[in-house]
Amino acid sequence: MSISDLVSVAALILSIISFYKSNESDKITKRWEVYKENVRQKEVDEQNYYSKNNSRVSLIPYFHLSFNKKIDTKNIGNEEHFILPISLINLGRESATNIRLEPIIQDGGIENYFKTGDLQKNIHFVYEYLNMQYAFPGVSIDFSVCCKKHGTAYDVFFKIRFNDLIGRTYEQEFRFQYCFTVTNEFSMNHTSSLPICIEDSDRTSKPISSV
Repeated sequence: MSISDLVSVAALILSIISFYKSNESDKITKRWEVYKENVRQKEVDEQNYYSKNNSRVSLIPYFHLSFNKKIDTKNIGNEEHFILPISLINLGRESATNIRLEPIIQDGGIENYFKTGDLQKNIHFVYEYLNMQYAFPGVSIDFSVCCKKHGTAYDVFFKIRFNDLIGRTYEQEFRFQYCFTVTNEFSMNHTSSLPICIEDSDRTSKPISSV
């Protein structure tokens, strides 16, 4: 094989290598562009989601834990019990209706409205149910919880459901903490989660049925 043939073969090999590298580079560039577009679209979608939900939260009923009374003790069935007075204030700009405690766990078919820390068995129960099933903006609703007297610090979880004025249904979760051996007041370590819309149907749009 002559030198010119070797040069031609080398040039062909270099051309193939160059084409391959160029093709791979184009593929990488295209994949990168697709990735960037996907990320951009995801950011846009997330921004739209949070913008929509922040706007909605500013208008819907929104409850916050409030502790205006101290923890009390009472003898029930010859045993000392804690009575925990709980208040929920509507900080939203819209009224809430049909407010009710929602079972948080099912235990043998029995409705349990509370979950206590990591305990498998529930030890907290409703003592006095919600005093109202509706709440205008700025209005509080009250209920109380009881449990046998103990010396442990517990986190207690519960949730409520309610409707807005056009019939949409929301669920909201709460957590409070107390330790009676330290103080008869509730801990400042508590949370009121944002309400979640679980049924987004406008019942005002339904025709009124004739009698």
